[in-house]
Amino acid sequence: MTSPSEPRTPQFYHVVPPRTALKLTGALVLAIYGVQLGLAVVGAPPALAVVLGDAAAIALLWAWRVDVGFVWPRARFVVAAVLGGLACWYPAAKLVEVVSPPGDSVVIQTAIDKGPLIVPLACLGIVPAFAEELVFRGVLARSFAQRGAALAIVVSAVAFSAYHLAPAQMLGTLPLAFVLGVLAVGSGSVVPGMVAHLLNNAIVIVLERDEVPALGRALVASPPATLACTSALVAAAVVLAMPRGKAA
Repeated sequence: MTSPSEPRTPQFYHVVPPRTALKLTGALVLAIYGVQLGLAVVGAPPALAVVLGDAAAIALLWAWRVDVGFVWPRARFVVAAVLGGLACWYPAAKLVEVVSPPGDSVVIQTAIDKGPLIVPLACLGIVPAFAEELVFRGVLARSFAQRGAALAIVVSAVAFSAYHLAPAQMLGTLPLAFVLGVLAVGSGSVVPGMVAHLLNNAIVIVLERDEVPALGRALVASPPATLACTSALVAAAVVLAMPRGKAA
């Protein structure tokens, strides 16, 4: 019998049915935005609003005792998470640059630029990576995986993209969302997605703030080479994370 902490194939025991998962996800998203909007009205800092909104979702999941697949995955999924998390942001940024959707992210940019680095890393990197993976992969992807891996990946990716509301953010998060879905369905765990999501958020914050100028210069020195390398790393992550049945 397969150990819960080392699944040979993705196991989705005790997950809620897809219809219930959609309702739960909707309720959690409403809780997140409800808290954030309420705090925005009273003039709370955007970073604090993000943290407390995400905390509300985590608290509800804990109260409802939803099985979100919080188990340690096999090593290949951790490797895939690191590769995807470090590389996916660049192809996504190029996609947004090419399509050039309407809208902006001034509020988020302001929150990233304010204060010591640890503040945006914690408030906009770590906490959202944890909470959003629980909601969109722990609840939604795990539930729809009962009906097929591809459906789970697509549904969770589209929902996660739509959750960001601003067109530029919706498009920019879509590639990462597909990678996160593959990680969750392939591993049967939310942990790889959390790792990838956190690394993605962290590297974007660090680069946006120009905390490592040498890295920024290296990335823009040859955009075609950077795009080729990062795309190759994302492809490697997807291949590593793909479900392999009993051979996994």
